[in-house]
Amino acid sequence: MVFEEQYGFSTGIAGLTYLGLGVGMILGLYANRLTVDKIASKLAERGTRKPEHRLPMMIFLGPLIPAGLFWYGWSAQAHTHWIVPIIGTSFLPAQTYLVDAYTRYAASAIAANTLLRSILGSMVPLFGYKMYESLGLGWGNSLLGFIAIAFLPLPVLFYKFGERIRMRTTVKL
Repeated sequence: MVFEEQYGFSTGIAGLTYLGLGVGMILGLYANRLTVDKIASKLAERGTRKPEHRLPMMIFLGPLIPAGLFWYGWSAQAHTHWIVPIIGTSFLPAQTYLVDAYTRYAASAIAANTLLRSILGSMVPLFGYKMYESLGLGWGNSLLGFIAIAFLPLPVLFYKFGERIRMRTTVKL
């Protein structure tokens, strides 16, 4: 919708804009690999290695997600150069925490996460176009950005209380 309607791209060229997201994901994975393991190892030196040791990077960089949503929406609405909203689509993955938290059940945790994301992703087309039509690109993405801001405390809470939460589950990890 954004690149076809705002920038006049053909469907094929609009599809190429996802390359920016792909590059951002690859850079994020590389940066994640370089830093998260080092942070987790440093924290583990003080005691045992815990899944929560992977969360400081998410706590620190988590605000980039709503920032990217605001950036993408308002730069597209302002009809800036097409590269500006593409740059705003970079996000960092958080699945390494699930793998560490659920160790031998990691595949199931990732599958549940993927299922939830897929269900939500399949529902967005049902309301997304109407939302952007009603609110515009700026406020539509701002709504998503505000929802993302509401979730920013979760990594902090899991960092503080994750071990206690895991101890209360029926499956002992």
